[in-house]
Amino acid sequence: MTHDSADSAHQRTVHTVGRSALLVTCPDLKDVLALHEALTHSPLPGQLELIPAATTVLVRFRSRLSTDAAHRTAAHLRSLRGVSGSASEANTVELAVQYHGEDLDDVAEHLGISTDAVIDRHSGRNWTAAFSGFSPGFAYLVPADGDDTAPLTVPRRSSPRTKVPAGSVALAGDFSAVYPSDSPGGWQLIGTTNSPVWDLSREVPALITPGTRVRFTATRESMELQESASAEPSDSPDEGTIRIEAPGLSTIAQDPGRRGHIDWGVSPSGWADAEAAESANRLVGNAPAATVLENTAGGLSLTALRDTVLAVTGARTEVTVSGDQPSRRPEDRPFALLEGQRLTLGPTTRGLRVYVAVRGGFQIDAVLGSSATDTLARLGPPPITRGTILRAGPEPRHAVLTSWPAVDLPPADDVTDIPFTPGPRDDWFTEDSLNRLNDFTWRVAQESNRVGVRLAPPESAEGATPLVRTNAALGKELPSEGVVAGSIQVPPNGHPVIFMADHPVTGGYPVIGVVEPEHLRLLAQAPPGTAVRLHHKTSNAYPVSPTNLTENTPCAKF
Repeated sequence: MTHDSADSAHQRTVHTVGRSALLVTCPDLKDVLALHEALTHSPLPGQLELIPAATTVLVRFRSRLSTDAAHRTAAHLRSLRGVSGSASEANTVELAVQYHGEDLDDVAEHLGISTDAVIDRHSGRNWTAAFSGFSPGFAYLVPADGDDTAPLTVPRRSSPRTKVPAGSVALAGDFSAVYPSDSPGGWQLIGTTNSPVWDLSREVPALITPGTRVRFTATRESMELQESASAEPSDSPDEGTIRIEAPGLSTIAQDPGRRGHIDWGVSPSGWADAEAAESANRLVGNAPAATVLENTAGGLSLTALRDTVLAVTGARTEVTVSGDQPSRRPEDRPFALLEGQRLTLGPTTRGLRVYVAVRGGFQIDAVLGSSATDTLARLGPPPITRGTILRAGPEPRHAVLTSWPAVDLPPADDVTDIPFTPGPRDDWFTEDSLNRLNDFTWRVAQESNRVGVRLAPPESAEGATPLVRTNAALGKELPSEGVVAGSIQVPPNGHPVIFMADHPVTGGYPVIGVVEPEHLRLLAQAPPGTAVRLHHKTSNAYPVSPTNLTENTPCAKF
C-alpha cells in the first residue's frame, strides 16, 4: 500500500553523515516508517543498511558518496513516496505480561487514572515497532495506525536505575518497550514478560524488529526469564595452543565485527584499530579477517601449549619471551613461541592497544557471524581471563612475512590532529563555535573506552569549551537518531564524545560531525591525556531542495 506522503516527502530534509551516509529528517513517525518500508523493499544503489528512529532515517552506503551522488540521492529521498502496511501485517507478536511493575502506581498517578486503567490501555491496543536501539533486541513501540485508545505518555524517571531486569515492560514518552537483557535504564516499569525478545539460539535473535506488530495480554502467572548465554573461548587443554597467565587491564577477542544486524539494535563492533589487527594477521600468514587478541595498555602474559608462531603489532610495548634463555622479540615481525615458553607484554610506551595474532587465527565460537567482543551490547565472548585456554585454527596457506610496516600512532608529546566532516547537526552550534573549534586543544579523558572517546579541556582550561549552542537550540532535546562510528556527539556541557567500535545504534545528543575510519584508529590508539585537535576541512552544506528528479527517476549510481 502506498503511503499518502506527497506532502510529507516535500517536508523532509537531508543531511550528510560523514562521507558514506545520509540522514533524512521526516515530518512525523508515520513518514519514518513509510520511508523505511519503501527503502527496505526497493533499496537505493549501494545501500548498506537503514536505521529508522523517532523522526529520522539514516541511510548508510557501502562506499563513499561523490558530491554529485549526494545531491541526486538527497533529491530522490526527498521526493520518494513511502510505503506502509506490508511489514506490519506480515509479523504479529503476542506477549503475556504480569502487570506488577515498580512504577505502575506512579504512572497511574501521573496520568490521573487507576492502575487497572493503565493496564487496560496498554494491553487493549496494538503496538508497532518503530525502530530498534539502546541495546540488542530493544524495540521502540508506538501505537499502531488507527489506534484511538487514550495515550500513555509519561516522562522517563528523574534518576535511571542501575539495573533493569530482562523482560521488564516499560513506558517512556509515547513509547513502550521490553528490556531484552539486564541493563541500566530510566523507563517507567509497569510489568514483566517471560517471552525472550532477544535469544541468540533463534535464527533471528530479535523477536521484534521494525514494522512488527505487538499485542500485550494481561496474565496473573509468575514471570521468570533466563537470558541466553554468550559464546566463550575453548577451555579444553587438549585442544589448546596458548594459556593466558595474565590478561592485563583488558584483553578481548576481535575480528572485523558483525554486519547487517542494525534492525536488531546490534552495531558492527569489531577491532578498534583495523590496520594494526590486519597487519598482525598478515605477518603470520592469516587471512586479514582472522580473530586476534586486542589488549589495552599491555600487561598480557601467555604460555605456549605447543609450538606456534605469533606477531605483535599496534601500540609500542616491550615483547619478552621467557624460557631457558629469556629474550626480547621484535614487534611487527613474526616469531616462534615454542611449547612452554611464555610471552609477556610490558606496559605500552606509545599508543594504547596491542594486537596479538597466532598462525591459524584464534578459534572462538562466533555470535551472529563474528567472534568480536562487543563491550556495550555484551555480545560475543567475554573478556579473556587468567587461565583461559585458546586454540589456533588450521595451518593457513600463506607463508609468514619477514616484516610489515609499523602502523602510525599518536605522538606522545604533540597534538594529534583529527579531521572530520561537519554534520548532520552542526547547525545546533554557533558559527563562531565551529570556527574556534579548529584552534582548540582537547585531552582524551580517563573515562574513554571502546564505546566512545571522551574529550575534555586541558587542565589549564578546566570547564572551557568552544562548542556553544545557538539560541534556538538552547534547552532543546534531540530525539534519538541513528549514529555511525566516528560520530562526534556533543552533550550540553560541550565536551565531545566520539563514538568508537562498540557505539550504540542510536544517540540522543546532536552530532556536530563525523571522523572517517582512517582517522578514527588514531583515537583508538590515544591513551588518556593525549592532546587532540578536531578540525573541519569541508563543508556539510549542499542543496537539498527538489530538483528535476521525480519519484520515478532513478537516483545516481555510485
